[in-house]
Amino acid sequence: MYDRLKADGYNPASIGRNLSPHSEGIIGDLTQPTTIRVDREFGLLIHMAPLWLLPDNLENFANTGVRRIVAFGSTSIDTKKTSRQELDTMLVKALHSAEVRSKQIAQDQGIGLTLFRPTMIYGFCRDKNVTAIANLIRRYGFFPIAGSGSGLRQPVHSLDLVAACLHCLDNDITVGNTYSLGGGERLSYKHMVERIFSGLGLTPRMPHIAVSVYKALLAMAQRLNMVTGISLETVGRMNQDFCFDNGPAEADF
Repeated sequence: MYDRLKADGYNPASIGRNLSPHSEGIIGDLTQPTTIRVDREFGLLIHMAPLWLLPDNLENFANTGVRRIVAFGSTSIDTKKTSRQELDTMLVKALHSAEVRSKQIAQDQGIGLTLFRPTMIYGFCRDKNVTAIANLIRRYGFFPIAGSGSGLRQPVHSLDLVAACLHCLDNDITVGNTYSLGGGERLSYKHMVERIFSGLGLTPRMPHIAVSVYKALLAMAQRLNMVTGISLETVGRMNQDFCFDNGPAEADF
C-alpha cells in the first residue's frame, strides 16, 4: 500500500507498533489512543488494522486534519454470525459494533467514511487462509477435503484491495457506504485448494473424508499439536457458499 501511494503522488506515512524501515512512520499503538503523537496534518487515512481499533482513534485522527477514511472490516460479519464458536461470535460482535460506532463518530467529526468488507484475502504469504493451507500442504504433502468441498469461495488478492482504496479516496459517491469486495472468480473450496497445490508446483493430493470423521481426526491432531491454521468450524464450512455481490462496488468505483 505504502509504495503504491508513493507511486501515485501521495506523501504517506504509516502508523504502527512495528514499521518497515523503508517507510516513513509514526510509532504508535492503536490500542492506546492517547499514546499516539502525530506531528503533521493528514487529510486521508486508510485503516487496515482491526476495525474495532478505529472508533476510539477517530477523534484523534480528526484533530490531525483527516477528513476522508477508507477502512477495512470483513465479510466475516456475515459468514460467521451463525457460528457456535465463541471466538467467531466475539469477532462478529466486535465488527458490528465497530461499524456502527465508526459511522456515527465519522459523521459527528465531519469525516467521509467508506467501509470495505473483503472476502478471503490472499497475497504475499501474510494471510491466515490461503497461506495456512499452503503451509499444511508443504508440511504433509496432502490436504484432506471434508465431504465434496463444494462450497464456493471468492478469494481476493491484496493488490486488488489496494487498487480499490485508490479508486475510492477521491470518489465522493462512496462516502457513507459499505462495500463487500470479493475476487473476480468464484471457485469451489476443492478447486481453490487445487490452485494452491499448483502454485506450490505440487501434484494435488486431496483425499475426501466424511465431515464427522474429518472433525474427529482434526481434533486429535490439534491435541497432539500436529495442525495449526485450520479449525473445526472451517471443516464445517468447506461445503458452504461464501460469495458476495460485487455489483455495488463495480457500479460506484
